Amino acid sequence: MLLYLIRRLGAMVPVLLVVSAIVFSLIHLTPGDPVAIMLREESDPATAAALRRELGLDRPLPVQYLTWLGRAARGELGRSIRTNQPVTEAIRERLPVTLTLAAAATVLALTVALPAGILSAVRRNSVADVAGTLVALSGISLPNFWLAILLIFLFSVTLGWLPPIGYVSPLRDPWGGLRSLVLPAITLGTAMAAVVMRMTRSSLLEVLQLDYVRTARAKGLGERPVLLRHALKNALIPVVTVVGLQAGALLGGAIITETIFALPGVGRLLVDAIFQRDFPVVQGVVLLLALNFLLVNLLVDVAYAWLDPRIRYD
Repeated sequence: MLLYLIRRLGAMVPVLLVVSAIVFSLIHLTPGDPVAIMLREESDPATAAALRRELGLDRPLPVQYLTWLGRAARGELGRSIRTNQPVTEAIRERLPVTLTLAAAATVLALTVALPAGILSAVRRNSVADVAGTLVALSGISLPNFWLAILLIFLFSVTLGWLPPIGYVSPLRDPWGGLRSLVLPAITLGTAMAAVVMRMTRSSLLEVLQLDYVRTARAKGLGERPVLLRHALKNALIPVVTVVGLQAGALLGGAIITETIFALPGVGRLLVDAIFQRDFPVVQGVVLLLALNFLLVNLLVDVAYAWLDPRIRYD
């Protein structure tokens, strides 16, 4: 297992290199000059040229990329063009908000999806199964930005139960933090809950038809022990795959959610950086998102060995 982990961690390096090169190329191909955005219309060409030289934007793109790559290898992602704040510091300040939102969305999604998927599989073609299927299809089909608007209109504008925007740290004010996270967590976790629910249902239905499950029933085991001890654990392998993919994408999905609900997280930092052509911040945040996705997939692969003893990474 240790050698497998070392190989997987080593394989992340070229992936991150490719991602960083693609992102660096794309953000420099987008229209807009960060110097012009910083100085607006109050600058003369000499001032703009001096600032561009100070920021290193006058050098060829390959030189800029290699310079940034060398700093990134040392853990330095540069400084924000707009605020002059170190990128690592800016990310570190906003990362707890995004992680809290992602954790809340994941807990909410799994709490709803796993029992609903199991119930739909056990009571196949029943009213509960049909209702769960309709709700899951709605959750997959409904865009999260539209769902966010509907939730704000219903629970904030109409009923006045929850705040429409803003963030309160749960560590400082647990009740206020919970209220500020409810709508963003529902928005972010709905699609994940729908996908996990459908995968749980289909996987469990397939496992329940296998020979060893019929053998367990023939030996006189009750339906609950057959379901929980024998069928569910094997059925969770594809579910874990889907959960890993969805969890890895949560930080990326938080970009829209944080923007709508005005949460001071990494997603909103990325949106502001894109509009301001803040190249170092965009590169740093995208690199973080790619690393998060790779680490989540590694954890999923490790979980396979726990769920199925036949899987070995020796």
